[in-house]
Amino acid sequence: MELNLANAPCSWGIEFADNPENPPWNQVLREMSLAGYKATELGPLGYLPTDGGKLSTALKEQQLKLIAGTLFDYLHKPEERKRILQKTETTCRILKEQGAEFLVVIDHVSSPRTDEAGQKETATRLDDARWSEMMFTLKRVGEICNANGITATLHPHAGTYIEYEDEVIRAMDELPASLISLCVDTGHCVYAGMDPADVIKRYRDRVRYLHFKDIQQDVHAHAVKEGIDFYNAIGQNIFCPLGEGCVDFSSVKQALNEINFTGWVTVEQDTDPAAKNDVQTDAEKSRVFIENTILA
Repeated sequence: MELNLANAPCSWGIEFADNPENPPWNQVLREMSLAGYKATELGPLGYLPTDGGKLSTALKEQQLKLIAGTLFDYLHKPEERKRILQKTETTCRILKEQGAEFLVVIDHVSSPRTDEAGQKETATRLDDARWSEMMFTLKRVGEICNANGITATLHPHAGTYIEYEDEVIRAMDELPASLISLCVDTGHCVYAGMDPADVIKRYRDRVRYLHFKDIQQDVHAHAVKEGIDFYNAIGQNIFCPLGEGCVDFSSVKQALNEINFTGWVTVEQDTDPAAKNDVQTDAEKSRVFIENTILA
């Protein structure tokens, strides 16, 4: 199997560009490169430099490629659509300048779903009208990406309105494959009660990009039982280096072989930047795990 490995700023706790706890962006790129990765995602717009020349220089200095951007926003709120589409245009411009391939599209974590992460039987669902508005926004995002030569890839995510199997199926049924592909995140699949290998095989023709993430089973069980907010669960280290959690990567490997997947995989381990974890060491552990198991 041929996989190219990237990492992402979220592994350093970068969820919001203006968080004062964020480590410096040049430190993150340096540590990512030292951990053995060849590419990065853009992270939240405004964290890495948005000036094309400055960003290109910074990436070259660390021998990194920009592979993807992230649109992490309130897709379920139609009143936010105009701003979201403007943000999509800006992000696609940056991605196109750097030769990146993907835009990872995620509905924003929001109440009440943030306290209902992993509670697939009882979590609040959008009504049909609001769901339709979200699908309309996603189609417009896909159109903007297509116009810029970027592949829009939907990422089901814990604590959002596209998290559970029924929501993934509904979204994939309603969104044209020509506009929206699927980013399977192994950790978020397990968080939501799905088998990532099954999702990969079900949507084999739409899986263009992957996130590898692992999850601690005991922390996950406690978070779901107690209705712990998604970000508080991150603070309790619900995510861990690959191979140290409960994701069945042997079945993921089998699924990727079955669909003949080759391409980019981004490793993520969402953390709380205030915790000051040794992210570089954890990122290196995850890379070594992939090389010794998935790629062996």
